[in-house]
Amino acid sequence: MGTIVERPRRDGSVAYMAQIMIMRDRKIVHRESRTFDRRPAAAAWISKREAELAKPDAVLGVRPSSRNPTLAMAIDRYIAESRRQIGRTKAQVLATIKTHDIADKACAEITSQDLVAFAATLGQNVQASTVGNYMSHLAAVFAIARPAWGYPLDERAIADAFKVTRRLGLTGKSRSRERRPTIAEIDRLLQHFATSAIRRPGTNPMVPIIVFALFSTRRLEEITRIAW
Repeated sequence: MGTIVERPRRDGSVAYMAQIMIMRDRKIVHRESRTFDRRPAAAAWISKREAELAKPDAVLGVRPSSRNPTLAMAIDRYIAESRRQIGRTKAQVLATIKTHDIADKACAEITSQDLVAFAATLGQNVQASTVGNYMSHLAAVFAIARPAWGYPLDERAIADAFKVTRRLGLTGKSRSRERRPTIAEIDRLLQHFATSAIRRPGTNPMVPIIVFALFSTRRLEEITRIAW
């Protein structure tokens, strides 16, 4: 039976993940999910898929192939097998990608058009530089999926998508900053992080970091390497 799970996105919107699970003899024989922007669309997909899966031997024909899994499964394997430490930002980006429809597609089905459409969807809520970061992190999965695991993710598809998104302005560089923060803005930042430090004592000491950054003009990476 299908279920719908609400998932909040970083931009404040809500994604609706439709899930279908089939059990036989107390074992899961089939499971699939797909994410939608609207609950009615998620409910309609569940009804359609349940009707399709109710046909004789239908489940046998839709189970993911070990050689052609979904993009979400490829992302999970990338995270699980990476010996290099995956930063928090990259982990969050890959987790967010898994909430989009493209993550439910089989690797062999993903085209450059799918990737461009995905970038366009992201671009409705975030800046072009952020879309570029998402695509770059996703490209890392594409780069190793075929040579490492035999998954049919086409590196040319994401390379072509990068060309298109740059030409269309969907990806690009960060906007340059043309002013310094005001004293009032700095006070608000310090107050915010001072309050956060009281609630969460184990977080980074942002108040001294901000003050040190202002007076030392060092880069963040330099500052955070310095012993206390």
